Amino acid sequence: MLRMLYYAGLRALGVPRLVRGLRKKGLILCYHNVWPAPAGPPAGDTTVHLPLERFVEQVSWLTQHYTVVPLGELVKRVNAGRSLRGLATLTFDDGYAGVFSHAWPLLVKLGLPATVFVVTGVQDSRDVFWWDHSAVTRSATPEQRDQWLTELRGNGDAITKALGAAPAPPLPPSHRPADWDAIAQAADAGLALGAHSVSHRTLTRLDDVQLEREIVASRRTIRAHAGADPEFFAYPYGIWDARVRDAVRAAGYRGAVTLDYGLVAAGTDPWALPRVNVPAPLSLAAFEAWAAGLAPRRGPGGSRGAASS
Repeated sequence: MLRMLYYAGLRALGVPRLVRGLRKKGLILCYHNVWPAPAGPPAGDTTVHLPLERFVEQVSWLTQHYTVVPLGELVKRVNAGRSLRGLATLTFDDGYAGVFSHAWPLLVKLGLPATVFVVTGVQDSRDVFWWDHSAVTRSATPEQRDQWLTELRGNGDAITKALGAAPAPPLPPSHRPADWDAIAQAADAGLALGAHSVSHRTLTRLDDVQLEREIVASRRTIRAHAGADPEFFAYPYGIWDARVRDAVRAAGYRGAVTLDYGLVAAGTDPWALPRVNVPAPLSLAAFEAWAAGLAPRRGPGGSRGAASS
């Protein structure tokens, strides 16, 4: 409640508007899923699945205050040292079906570009992401999540096995990975596709052979199934280091996005681009402040406590 009042107060004083006008930086937003949330208990990781009506509200505000450009255009300006003032880019991690069923049709109607980062191994199997499993959402602590990303290397099978979890209960279709037909159709309609690894494991915990496979094979699979050649990479869980960054660059990607909170300035490292990660419960007043660079700092890994992305 206090945080809601804080952001409402910032908006009433015009602070986000003032800061937006002063900064020459651009904005890369990170979403995960969008769905027409019904009444009743939420499903999956509640920070990940954004209600459609809230997404519509945010996009409406965004188009009134920013020029939304493709990720490739933003990176081109970064490399050229040009001002990024008033520019925003939309990205989605993981490749949830809800993005293709609900978010992308809205963006097509509005003529807005976006990039979806696909986890190719999960798209092949269409298994539920581990962070949406009821055993995780019901009882996992932040300390457990940190341990899973380090000791278990973010391996979904190992995590659910460690929990002794039964098979995941049914989730809404929007909460599962999209199938390749939906992904290919969206790509044909202009949606940009990026790679988000093969297995969504913690890349910094993999050996060189495994790391190369996650980075290179994911791109090859997207090309084979969707006819698109990904130019950008998203680090699973937003976790990266110099070795991982250099491997992504060596693989020929034009750049990579992190979950390190921040805005993008001319001269930013294209393979370590910060984003503003949008948790589903975020109010519009807080969204406006975060987009201006006024979110509280929480260190590397983004502005959301969940272990996904």
